[in-house]
Amino acid sequence: MAYVKFFLDTNALLALSGLNGSDLQVFKDRIEASDSELNTTNIQVDEITKHIKFHEPVRKKHEKKVQSYQQKIDEALKTLKSKGINVRIEATKIPVAGIIRAGHFRTASKEVRKFYNELRKEIDGCEKAKGKIKPLLNIACDATIAVSSLNHDFFVTSDKCLSESWLKVIGKYEILRQQFKIPKIIYTKRYPKEVAKRILEDLESK
Repeated sequence: MAYVKFFLDTNALLALSGLNGSDLQVFKDRIEASDSELNTTNIQVDEITKHIKFHEPVRKKHEKKVQSYQQKIDEALKTLKSKGINVRIEATKIPVAGIIRAGHFRTASKEVRKFYNELRKEIDGCEKAKGKIKPLLNIACDATIAVSSLNHDFFVTSDKCLSESWLKVIGKYEILRQQFKIPKIIYTKRYPKEVAKRILEDLESK
């Protein structure tokens, strides 16, 4: 079986941390046997209150919500580690003002920046088409996470608009294949067993 790199978005990461019992053991054993990597990016662990102010007005209620979400992400990473599942934290592949700390990103090419901007607009349009209003910060984070999945075999997401937007936009950027490996997107429901199942299915396909 080939060495495989999976990139997890925030929701997939949170869901996977809830894996327990025999499902956890099977997942851990198969990941270890394949010597594969589970990766995520700094945006998930750097998304703290002060960064929101670059993107939108902040109310105390919103601040508490973001702080609570940050704590869930930190706990998810700790929980996965305690269960013997290591998730490697990578720098983002693009600097985005207000949501990425200095030293936690890589310089992006012109093509990557264009891809990010178009993806961000597509996600926003998708959310609005579904009757949802998603904060600009969340959309910027989604797009940054997606761009950071470049150079992995699979991008695992539980966000339907992110999945649909990726598939719609990535085809326009064949030039990125000269710079990166383009991951296959895995869309999965936000349940521990579903996330684990999809990862293992695609692991077997490699």
